Amino acid sequence: MIIACLSALHFDIKGENVRKLIGSILMSVAALALAPQAAVAAPVVAAGSTYSVYLDRDNSNEAFHGIAAFDGISELGAWEFLPITVSESETDLGNGRSLISIQLRANGDFFPMADESGYYGIGTFGDGLDLLRSVFLYDARVSFLDSNNKLVTDSGNLVDNVGQSAPWDGFFPTADGIFHSESLGGLGILGINFDFFVSEEPVSVPEPAGVLLTGLGLMAMLATRRRRSR
Repeated sequence: MIIACLSALHFDIKGENVRKLIGSILMSVAALALAPQAAVAAPVVAAGSTYSVYLDRDNSNEAFHGIAAFDGISELGAWEFLPITVSESETDLGNGRSLISIQLRANGDFFPMADESGYYGIGTFGDGLDLLRSVFLYDARVSFLDSNNKLVTDSGNLVDNVGQSAPWDGFFPTADGIFHSESLGGLGILGINFDFFVSEEPVSVPEPAGVLLTGLGLMAMLATRRRRSR
């Protein structure tokens, strides 16, 4: 096919040039054929496995304790007559890292009373995420969103408060523990995202003091170079 196409080249191209061109194209085709295909990361959470979601607030009569299947399909529940949908996803981030996300949405404020606190957990008093292999949790945060899915506030990275993160056992924070965030009430929060960043290998996070020292060292090096250039 390639040679047939090349035979239609303009007649004034010399034979030597044609042979070089053919050789170059054949080498490119061979390289493409032998190039390794991008590997698809194996899933971290067992598809179809169940997990529990826990929500509460200062002024509720009863906490929300929902059971959902990790299948990417939205499921409907209710918290004191407030309809809630629960869905989830898993994203391959490359280099052995993945993002596991659980999304809750409602058509009204999760925390309607001004300044009330919110309480939450995954697997609390129930089922944690069923992990298919050993992974290390290096970032775990909860985002609180408005009706347009825009960020209102978030919890920050809570991984240091997770009971077992290295390797992670699928609970957030533990089988019988909860997290809480203050002053969520009255902010118009209609969405909550639980985002878990995991890795096949331990991920070291530099200490703030180490980052500061590194920055000071770079500044000193730049100052020294400037003086020498003068």
